[in-house]
Amino acid sequence: MNLIYFIVFFLCQSYLIFSQSLPNNHFIYQSTKLLYDAGKNWSNLTNFGPIRFKSKNRNKLNNLSSFNYFNGQISLNAGHQSHILNGHWYFKYRNYYGFFYPIFIKQINKNYYLSSNTTQFKTYDNHSGIGYENSWAVLQIGRGRESWGAGNDIQLALSENSNTYDYFLMGSNYGKIRVRYIHGFLENVKNNINRYITARGFEWTNKKSLVIGFSETVIYSGENRSFDIGYMNPISSHLEVELNNRLNIVGDRNSNAVWQAHLDYLIMNNFRVSFNYLIDEFVIDPDTEIGKEHGKAYSFRLAYTPLFTNKHIITIISSLIYVGTPTFRHGIGTNNFVHSEKPLGWHGGSDGQEFCIGINYFNNNNFKSNISTGLLVSGEETIINRVFEPYSDYLKGTFPSGNAKEITYAKIDFIFWWKKDYSISSSLYWSSERNRIDISLTLPIF
Repeated sequence: MNLIYFIVFFLCQSYLIFSQSLPNNHFIYQSTKLLYDAGKNWSNLTNFGPIRFKSKNRNKLNNLSSFNYFNGQISLNAGHQSHILNGHWYFKYRNYYGFFYPIFIKQINKNYYLSSNTTQFKTYDNHSGIGYENSWAVLQIGRGRESWGAGNDIQLALSENSNTYDYFLMGSNYGKIRVRYIHGFLENVKNNINRYITARGFEWTNKKSLVIGFSETVIYSGENRSFDIGYMNPISSHLEVELNNRLNIVGDRNSNAVWQAHLDYLIMNNFRVSFNYLIDEFVIDPDTEIGKEHGKAYSFRLAYTPLFTNKHIITIISSLIYVGTPTFRHGIGTNNFVHSEKPLGWHGGSDGQEFCIGINYFNNNNFKSNISTGLLVSGEETIINRVFEPYSDYLKGTFPSGNAKEITYAKIDFIFWWKKDYSISSSLYWSSERNRIDISLTLPIF
């Protein structure tokens, strides 16, 4: 009993590390991504995103070094046929924290967020939650999104571009080994079909130049289906649970799993190599499964920083993303990797590939900019256009399928922060399909 009391006391008193998810326009979020590319702070680099607050994140623009605080901001965004009002509020007390990021949208373009032109509360993009974290464990429940994978902006199955969902998170940090587990509810669709998500992963890091990780992500669904206890074990695997009939629906066709390997490697302190490889379905015996192909995806990114001084950081980036035609689909369409008509992972969905090159600039203080251009090729069977349709077959065919669409694009964006919690940002996007300009202003309210 004395040992139990000691453990409880330690959990309640230890406040070495505190974290919660960050808005993607926040200074810490943006600067951390740039510094990772430049080879800095790799002791904190992880495959399990998104980037989160930590008590170590101290900057003259962000006074978050105290053990307790309450803060809030409000942002105004004027974009193409839309006006957005959002904000974020967060509090911390010792190891306990909470956050709330609402968003309101008016005059919406149907190709943007919603399908109507009235003021609406975009519930599937709101973040909120409460949690507890110390130096080695985190527990959180709320609404948000996960982004798992190596590299910036090349995640495959779970990314920061998805709509938000309700989930429980549990993770542990054992120094060079870290583990993470989530289990949540996506949505109720069609004839009262409930859709769920669960994922588990672990990684090893030398905290200097190498991060290697493995993860499994599962989507399961069913009419009036409840949370599946078989997936509640954070160290079990989908195959072990399913093949031993431990699911609340017997059989091997009621859930869809993908497996990933992640690699982040730093060469010569300024050259970052990031790679993700994903398997959805695997053809074990091509002589038996004649004409079939693997369900796979991969992403590869290079980031080279030729200039790093106290006042200037310049990083040259290039990336390639490939997602196969049947990848992220399932024999039961409600097990596809989508949520609220949007992919859970790569923004291109599936049945496509994207090549991008660009350059990032950061003055190591209060200004960040990016210029990039790329080519996105998308096939007819992408899950963006056919959200809940099952795959037709796993037979090899042309890639991308059907009449592929090619989109050439270019993007320029910048963010400028001044004083504490003030920022202005702009994004100019041009493509062969559509153009867009966004301007956003963020102000403190507390």
